[in-house]
Amino acid sequence: MKITKLNDDSSWLIDFTETTLMIDPWFTPYQVDLASWFSIQYHKTKQPTVTDLKKPDYIFISNPFTDHCNKETLVQFDPSIPIIGNKKVVNKIKKWGHFKELILIENAPFEIKIFKGSNPFDLVHNAYYIQHGNESILYAPHGSKVKQVPKVNVLITTTSRYQLPFWLGGKVNLGYSAAVKLLRKTQCRIVLSSHDEQKIGRGLVEVLAKKKYVNREHVNTKIKFLLQGETINV
Repeated sequence: MKITKLNDDSSWLIDFTETTLMIDPWFTPYQVDLASWFSIQYHKTKQPTVTDLKKPDYIFISNPFTDHCNKETLVQFDPSIPIIGNKKVVNKIKKWGHFKELILIENAPFEIKIFKGSNPFDLVHNAYYIQHGNESILYAPHGSKVKQVPKVNVLITTTSRYQLPFWLGGKVNLGYSAAVKLLRKTQCRIVLSSHDEQKIGRGLVEVLAKKKYVNREHVNTKIKFLLQGETINV
């Protein structure tokens, strides 16, 4: 399995033996939640160009938020590429009228399973088990508190903490300790840092947000911080 980090945030390209899967592509310079006065975030680095990237067989969108489900980025892709997502994601993308095939997670042509925490109202901290043949990953971009998860080859998750007031969602990224707990539960060979980009923020959310990034020299040796465009074979 070959994994490429497409940007410093949470966009990935997974080359399984027979299938190529892209996850959460967001390559525009910035993204807006609700309105710019509320939240706008800018990448610090130049983003990849869709036409310069390998065309994936499928695109998986984990969340309906604009830093995961980014319309301006996605509509640059060939409309024949099937999109996989949950019901909220599929319904959102369907309105754009761009993609020809939208697939719910449970109908995906390879195994994708959602692991949810105990709080039914928590839509952020899901973990996604993706398996193709003997190759498997657990993708939890915001971290996850799930009690039981399967063993996997690779865990992709955040190591940073991003916290808002409870009325804006509370702790969004769960941080380093949650990543280590998932590492132990999955017994994975390697953890790839995701959603840890130190973006430039503006608006109300940025004013209220509390952020904490790990000292990369003092983390578990299984945790790797790939550079944008870097590939690792697992």
